[in-house]
Amino acid sequence: MTPSERTAAFNKARTAQLKELLKNKQGLWDSLLRLLELAEENTQTILQGQPTDWQQWHYGKLQGQINQVMQELGERSAAQITAFSKTTWVAGINLIDVPLKAGGVTVNAMTQLLQHRQLVAIDSFMVDRIKNVLSGKADFIRSQLGLVMMGAQDANTAKKAIAESLGDKKMWRAKTIVNTELSRLYNTAGQMRMTEIGDAVPGMEKEWRMGKRKEHRANHLAVRNTRVGAKEPFTVGGIKMMHPHDPKAPAKETVNCSCFTVPAMAHWKVDPKLAVKT
Repeated sequence: MTPSERTAAFNKARTAQLKELLKNKQGLWDSLLRLLELAEENTQTILQGQPTDWQQWHYGKLQGQINQVMQELGERSAAQITAFSKTTWVAGINLIDVPLKAGGVTVNAMTQLLQHRQLVAIDSFMVDRIKNVLSGKADFIRSQLGLVMMGAQDANTAKKAIAESLGDKKMWRAKTIVNTELSRLYNTAGQMRMTEIGDAVPGMEKEWRMGKRKEHRANHLAVRNTRVGAKEPFTVGGIKMMHPHDPKAPAKETVNCSCFTVPAMAHWKVDPKLAVKT
């Protein structure tokens, strides 16, 4: 292939791979919403099965049933988060490898990135954050039951409040966590892969891109579409960042950010000793 043909094939494959991040974000969020709907249904079933006179309920038993529902929600959510974390991590690596292969370059296979400590750390962090959100929801449910038991609130009002609390409109914190941490996984994996193969593909660079949002941080707008070397940092508002959602960057530059990096090729010269095929 000519250099222009390689670049065209590279760019086409890169565009296709970029869809995986959005796919995983939506997939995880949809999974969490389904679990929330199930938890809400189970909670309402427990409430419906109680006597009409809430004062006669065995509050401890009822509380235990609610706690069990929320515990199951947390465990199932953790399993979904871990599954989507792994697919997002692999997608970040594929964002580098697949376009290169389309351009005619296959680099030596990697193994250590698939179980990297940062994958484990970010996954664990996300699980803990989501469980913290769910814990807050459980506390809210218990408070609603307590208000009814004291006679300060009627049962139907409590049921409605509980349903709204578990609805997607009140789960914005969880959605922010999903958006932020899956993006962090994706960009971190891609950066590690670029660093790993940088010597084999010295022409590789990275470009800062912005997602589709109405508003963006001014610091991020300033670096939009800029390129640096694969192993070099961007300068974002005076802060050195290897990529959007860099774990070393302050939260004000990473939380709910829609930016991402893409690989780009300054030239197609490769080191034949390190590349399997060119």
